[in-house]
Amino acid sequence: MNTRLIRPAGRLLAGLTLLGALTACAAGDGIRAVNAPGAYEPLAVVAVVEPEDGPRVNQWGGIVPDAKPVTPVDNGALAEIGS
Repeated sequence: MNTRLIRPAGRLLAGLTLLGALTACAAGDGIRAVNAPGAYEPLAVVAVVEPEDGPRVNQWGGIVPDAKPVTPVDNGALAEIGS
């Protein structure tokens, strides 16, 4: 056989194969988008905050006073509460 016959035949076969593959992709079912379960549920829920009974406690276990001290605070030191 001659290369003049083989090369065009190979290109024709490759082209038909590519065309068949593209046709098969286009003929398939499309992608369907559906909502996930719970898609209509609210994203956030408002929490009801109830005040606690008794003194408030900070992250170190200390009691947080209800008001600021009346006496002035000097040089970053803690004021004496209840004096």
